[in-house]
Amino acid sequence: MAPDNDASALIGTWRQRSGTMVEEGSQDSRSNLSAAPIGFVNFCADGRLMLLSVDSARKKPAGEVPSAAEAEALYRSMIAYAGTYKLEGKKLTYVLDATWNESWTGTKQVRYWEISGEALTITTPEIVNPLTGKRSVFRLTFSKVGTHPG
Repeated sequence: MAPDNDASALIGTWRQRSGTMVEEGSQDSRSNLSAAPIGFVNFCADGRLMLLSVDSARKKPAGEVPSAAEAEALYRSMIAYAGTYKLEGKKLTYVLDATWNESWTGTKQVRYWEISGEALTITTPEIVNPLTGKRSVFRLTFSKVGTHPG
């Protein structure tokens, strides 16, 4: 394994373990999507990334096609995007070309990363929370997914 915080250590698939946020004007850290999110981020050696994170308490729609209210609840309980990434020391810059929230498509998103032992932590600067509209700082933790024989 590469030394902690060696950029090559970032490559691969990571399972989300937690996601917290602190809203502007508050010192209280609380869960973002849920206390136990289900999510993955993948950083490829070719400079592309994909992330999907959902609330573990999401409810299945009553039928195969969600009602408008069910669809809104599903939309508001997830975050997903794909694009390219560039590393500059501890700074990660994403250029997003597909997102669950079209206001992020085509934007640059700055993140900061750190690996300590088996844990990857990704932190945002203060950004507008796309689910609430409030300025917040997010902290996501992940663990590396092992390889599986083909």
